[in-house]
Amino acid sequence: MPTTAWRFAGTEGADQAVLKLKQLDSQKLIDVHDVAVLRWPEYAPEPSTREHVTEEGGMVSTLMRRMQRPVIDSSMIQAAKSDLLPGTSAVVVLTEGAAVDAVVHAFEGQPMELIRSDLSVPEQDQLRQAISEAQQRGSH
Repeated sequence: MPTTAWRFAGTEGADQAVLKLKQLDSQKLIDVHDVAVLRWPEYAPEPSTREHVTEEGGMVSTLMRRMQRPVIDSSMIQAAKSDLLPGTSAVVVLTEGAAVDAVVHAFEGQPMELIRSDLSVPEQDQLRQAISEAQQRGSH
């Protein structure tokens, strides 16, 4: 299962991405296992992190889901956190079975940058190219 980290201009970009990912997951276009949101408000001394943002329910049911489903490795979250700048946000996403074209289309026009990934270099290059083309289409 690939883990990717995406940086957004502004602290709201990550929240918008989570909403889109939840929608894509409900449409069976991607299977989102875990999401962490990182934010660095302009005047904050450091970024903040909120893990497992897609989980709902009480503490016991959340703990049971975590035991049954994989979660993002904390080293990936820390690495992505080090890539943030004041006034930016990021999502770190653990997914599988993505319909890449549909996911890329959903993010068309939303400026974002792949900052970390455990994908192979050719897979990262293909993903960056697809995102770049979608951003260009969205800006026209």
